[in-house]
Amino acid sequence: MKELSIFIDESGDFGETQDSNAYYLVTFVFHNQSNEISFDVSKLEESVKNSGWNIEYVHTGPIIRREGIFANYSIDERRGLIYKMLNFIVKCPIKCVTIAIKRKEARNKVQLSGKLGKAINQMLIDNQEYIYSFDKVIVYYDNGQSELGALLNAIFSIYISNVEFRNAEQQKYRLLQVADFICSFDLLKIKREEGRLSKGEKQFFYKPNELKKTFFKSIEKKRL
Repeated sequence: MKELSIFIDESGDFGETQDSNAYYLVTFVFHNQSNEISFDVSKLEESVKNSGWNIEYVHTGPIIRREGIFANYSIDERRGLIYKMLNFIVKCPIKCVTIAIKRKEARNKVQLSGKLGKAINQMLIDNQEYIYSFDKVIVYYDNGQSELGALLNAIFSIYISNVEFRNAEQQKYRLLQVADFICSFDLLKIKREEGRLSKGEKQFFYKPNELKKTFFKSIEKKRL
């Protein structure tokens, strides 16, 4: 039986906003379960541990912003961790899609739900040949936002008869962390294109064109 796993993460929230620069992103990471990744996962975990990190999972945004448990680590240590995750993604047999909604076009919960619903619906239509080639589809989401969880459940259930939903924890699934990573960098790509990178983001990615040539280019090769 051919089985497809879809790991989902989001950036943004459903609250009302007056910020015309805000976006809501949803990233979908697709993994054909017949393509084994356990070796690459083990190599990543070994590399992280050998570098002195004692963390449950690689959480991209806080690493870049030096938040929470990452506050006591230097920029080089945190950059090293980000590069370990990037190398894992490059080697991993995964594909991805990111949906981005401009919040100036969806300022409240109702408008955002409508825009997201249409975008998720279109994503499934655009990739139906690939998705329908599998006998079973399992969707992993941590249900961090109940509104998004409800949308995903409703739309996927309409389009895919053989779909199963699992409430997953970031700590237990490296590919959920991959979805978080890609979602974070797709937001950085938007901000860079609009000239809105923060001072901290510019300091973190201090090498000329590092974001574009290393990160964005690598992620682009994984698009479905």
